[in-house]
Amino acid sequence: MGAKQAILICPERRPNAAFFARKRPLALTPILGPTLLDHALAWLAERGVKKARILASDRPEQIRREVGKGEKWGLEAEVIPEPAELTVEEARRKHLGPEVSEEGAEVILLDRLPQLPDRPLFESYEGFFQALEAWLPQAGARAVGARETAPGVWIGLRAKVHPSAQLRPPCWIGSYAWVQQGAVVGPQAFVEDHAMIDERAEVSRGWLGPATYLGALTHLTESFAWGNGLLKWPTGSFTEVVDPFLLDDMDRGRGFSRKSSWAGRLFALLAAILTSPVILAAWLRARRRGEPLFQARRGVVPSGLESADSLREFVYYELNGAKGLWRRWPQLWKIVRGEFTWVGNRPLDREQASQLQNEFERLWLAVPVGLFCLGDVYGCGDRFDDEARAHAGFYAARGDAGLRRKILWNALLQAFHKAPRPV
Repeated sequence: MGAKQAILICPERRPNAAFFARKRPLALTPILGPTLLDHALAWLAERGVKKARILASDRPEQIRREVGKGEKWGLEAEVIPEPAELTVEEARRKHLGPEVSEEGAEVILLDRLPQLPDRPLFESYEGFFQALEAWLPQAGARAVGARETAPGVWIGLRAKVHPSAQLRPPCWIGSYAWVQQGAVVGPQAFVEDHAMIDERAEVSRGWLGPATYLGALTHLTESFAWGNGLLKWPTGSFTEVVDPFLLDDMDRGRGFSRKSSWAGRLFALLAAILTSPVILAAWLRARRRGEPLFQARRGVVPSGLESADSLREFVYYELNGAKGLWRRWPQLWKIVRGEFTWVGNRPLDREQASQLQNEFERLWLAVPVGLFCLGDVYGCGDRFDDEARAHAGFYAARGDAGLRRKILWNALLQAFHKAPRPV
């Protein structure tokens, strides 16, 4: 009957797959609908596996949200954060022990579809593209509601395809995707779920990521496009498209995004109005000291491929003449504008970001920039030392709605000179 439990090792970022790691961990890369991890868990469930441990060193909080407790696949799943990717042998020793035989538990490095063991996904972009082609027939047969409208042409559940659009095999149109008038899709075109191809746009030898908009008259050839990122897969050259009429991310604001909710933004506006006397007090103190009222600072957020050069800079302000957390008062307007959240990790400048030494420390940049952070509760919110890095990494790995509420409450207590409570 085979093993009843399994360990899945989620891969860390790979140099030859940096494009896919921009938005999600590699294990959550969509492969003609479901993610790679989704495919693997479904495969394990089909083989009778009852328990799966998922080892995640890159953005484990995203993986935990996707997996839950494994109910979707009818098995028990547990996501275990790791500071670094383990080898198969290391994972077996650490999480199973010598008493569990290879027949009793499988350990799998999740760098390929289990059904296509000879097709590595992340060694090269060409290899990823070839794996999509090889997987197409099985993907169509497995997808709920997918139909083959012509040999090699698959259309997913509730996808909309205009009668004048041309679908040239082989091609895949994901669930809830939308192909508009006069568009040409194929040959060798793969359109993921919720994507939209506008009028007379063309996709050939390419991959369009989920919830990605391809503008009218735009030609996507030998390229991967996801959000506003564009990669020429034969050469590996990457471009971030700034014109939303050509390419855009339709998934902004969903899940653990970098924007605050509308309720949070309205609350920030109300808080800024009610606490506006802070400006007058700060101005009087700054004037006595001969200082400007506002001090500009620069922060960075990930943008483009994962390298120091791919970090996008932004400007935010602090109040001179204010004390403690009140120095951050101008950042309430960042929340109102949707650029900060109430709770997240504090912004880093480019130099600080370059000093993040491993995947656990780089989790600092994996969550939204917040007005308050876990470090504020422990008195290190404005520092960049080992303690601050540990709190930032912990929040990125384990942060949930309950922890965010506790951080916010403690930060408000501090702002009004009351002792915070441990979280």
